[in-house]
Amino acid sequence: MAERANRLHAGGIIDLHFDLPMDLYEKRDRKNVLETEFLREFEEGNVGVAGVAIYIEDRYLPETGLRVALDQIARLYAETEQCGRFAICKSYREIQKARGADKIALLITMEGIEPLGTDLDLLRAFYELGVRSIGLTHARSNAAGHGGVFGASGSSSAGLTSFGQDVVRECERLGVIIDLAHINPAGFDEILSITTQPPIVSHTNVRRYYDIERNISDEQIEMIGERGGVIGINSVLVSPREEESTMDRYIDHIQHVADLIGIDCVGIGFDFFEFIYRQWPEPRQQELAAKFTTPRFIPDLRNHSHARNLTRRLIERGFTDEQIEKILRGNWLRIFQQVL
Repeated sequence: MAERANRLHAGGIIDLHFDLPMDLYEKRDRKNVLETEFLREFEEGNVGVAGVAIYIEDRYLPETGLRVALDQIARLYAETEQCGRFAICKSYREIQKARGADKIALLITMEGIEPLGTDLDLLRAFYELGVRSIGLTHARSNAAGHGGVFGASGSSSAGLTSFGQDVVRECERLGVIIDLAHINPAGFDEILSITTQPPIVSHTNVRRYYDIERNISDEQIEMIGERGGVIGINSVLVSPREEESTMDRYIDHIQHVADLIGIDCVGIGFDFFEFIYRQWPEPRQQELAAKFTTPRFIPDLRNHSHARNLTRRLIERGFTDEQIEKILRGNWLRIFQQVL
């Protein structure tokens, strides 16, 4: 089985959500952070492409959201210049070129449009800097719309704002992937009514196993499937109970999506967060739990070096080689080829 897992890994894993830029920004007084703190884990897990998300914490809003976002991108470029194993990619062709040169491709994404304020022209500026996927909101509300709450109900019933509608249309015009992660149900429906390209949810879990509006319902899963989109499965919200936060429950989420809309519509969006969470003082961890939820980390899927554990368990659960390759990379590559 080890030989089979290694063979399936040879093409590289695609993880479409990783909070790398915010960590690089917080460590901006250091050099070579990407190489010294992340490269080994990426190589051990054979990560081929990572979606690296610009995210602005509440403490920077509203005054410095734009500056912090630009600084995050600047740190990402500086760090990739210092470590030749990475390449920031802006198109499917560039991703192919990077992988052909045995480099780890980084695709810049944005989690929440707070850096734009209400200036649509800034979307073009971020596009030129390399942003290729945008989720309109995190859990909070902003100028575009409203996030889904970490509860079974309670999200805003309002859809997108007029600015949010403009952002979606401009993303489609530019060739930026629309990400429905975190958006509230009304916003989810409205985005799908506006877009024509295959929609994605970069990192989420199914409500069958974790019933919160931040996650995705069966009806929403089917809506993504009807449009040929892809849903990335999150490793942090597989269960509200620690004892059920296991590799098998993670794969249950994959299986559930595949059963509903087919294996062509499920991918990976690990959202590995423990390395940031453990740096926080206890009061800040408690604040996160009170505001959202307590994160539950899977013991054998805590960072990118553990990705092979997932492949081995997919084999044990009876997935075929073709199915595993689609989950690990093939389905995301199809989206990149269609949109970027």
